[in-house]
Amino acid sequence: MWPKSIIAFLGGLLLSVSIMLSLYLLLPLAIDIKLLLGLLSGFLIWVAVMVYCYSFNNGKAVAVACGKLLMLSLLVNAVLFWTLPPL
Repeated sequence: MWPKSIIAFLGGLLLSVSIMLSLYLLLPLAIDIKLLLGLLSGFLIWVAVMVYCYSFNNGKAVAVACGKLLMLSLLVNAVLFWTLPPL
């Protein structure tokens, strides 16, 4: 139970930050609105990833699932960072 909890906590935190970076790069809104949306939806994404991680049986399966999602999110962030014009 503890390995699932630790991986879910840290994996959810990293994934929510990474997904919110993607949304930050895509949304054409004012900075204060982006920060508010990031705060609210980042917490919801973090909770959703933690609940998703608890659906697996052991810590290794959780780490693989979170790792796959994190790699996908990091790839999207890299593509957005290199293709979008500077703000």
